Amino acid sequence: MSEEKKTWNSENFDKKMQESRDELQRLRAELQDLMVRFGMRALKTYQAARNEPLRPAEIIQLVKYEVTNAIADVSEPKSIDAIIKQTKLEWEKQQQQK
Repeated sequence: MSEEKKTWNSENFDKKMQESRDELQRLRAELQDLMVRFGMRALKTYQAARNEPLRPAEIIQLVKYEVTNAIADVSEPKSIDAIIKQTKLEWEKQQQQK
């Protein structure tokens, strides 16, 4: 099988880089929204066990604790390995569809 050599096209590359930057910004916003959901889950859980409203300092501490733990969980080698495996499978699936 011979493979065609692709010629360098700086316009296509520049466009792809801009699209990639835009996608990265969207993904960061989605990740932040997901972290907010983690924080909200913690606040709802703690508020359910109390009669009085959570104080501002408690909210900050609870959200910080929850987000820190979520980041630690996903940063564990076992989680990273699972992410790599799933990403590789998704990549292969997309390549087959081309």
